[in-house]
Amino acid sequence: IRKYTDQIMNLIIRIFVNKSTASAQEEALMAVGAIANAIEGQFESYMLSFTDHLYRCLKNYQDYQVCSVAVGVTGDLARALGPNILPYCDVIVTLLLEALQDPSLNRSVKPRILSCFGDIALSLGPDFERYLIVSLSMLEQASKTALSTRLEDPDDYDMIEYMNLLREGIFEAYTGILQGLRGHKGEMVLQAVQDLVHLILNVYADNFKTDEVTKAAVALLGDIGHTLGSHTRPYLCTETVFHLLEDCYTKGSGDIQQTAKWAKEVISKI
Repeated sequence: IRKYTDQIMNLIIRIFVNKSTASAQEEALMAVGAIANAIEGQFESYMLSFTDHLYRCLKNYQDYQVCSVAVGVTGDLARALGPNILPYCDVIVTLLLEALQDPSLNRSVKPRILSCFGDIALSLGPDFERYLIVSLSMLEQASKTALSTRLEDPDDYDMIEYMNLLREGIFEAYTGILQGLRGHKGEMVLQAVQDLVHLILNVYADNFKTDEVTKAAVALLGDIGHTLGSHTRPYLCTETVFHLLEDCYTKGSGDIQQTAKWAKEVISKI
């Protein structure tokens, strides 16, 4: 595919320059994500010509589907470029935080933004430290929302879907941060662990949770133990946490069972 990407990217850039319809921009963004996934680090040669259009899409709150796809592509670019995404992250992180805080943006986009922070953290590794304080503050606010919102109406499908996506986004963001900072500044997340474990236990007790949320929660328990070690013993080595993991291992689907087995092994060695 590499021999065709110059031509394809030129056509894609033209779509944005011509200010095409929202649906055309969505398709163009998805094509960019596919190219980045295919050629990985080689996509860096297109960043200078593409980033202004990406930034504009990240600020397009009115056509929120465009903004949502742009957030997903940002995650694709982070995974494709790895640490080489760094020169663009000051602007990207600022735009993502602004989007999270703007009440006019459709709420469905916001869980994707949380997950995107995990992708960026995982790609930057130790260099994510410069964004860590503001990211943890953002995740703390999201966690409070997830904890305070109770799902009681089984017919409120929109709220159930949104809260599950929000929870999954929170867990994925923390996982990316912990994995990215492992061996460096992972201990800076320690202050959040007690509240985070409380959130995980609360979410697991919810009958409306999805398998995706359960898997993300269990994986995060393992990552907390793996990255922060003995410092997390008071929060992880509890009867409640081990009961959760055992319940997932005996009753969960295949992926959940494997994740629970790994997390239990990690925590047992703390």
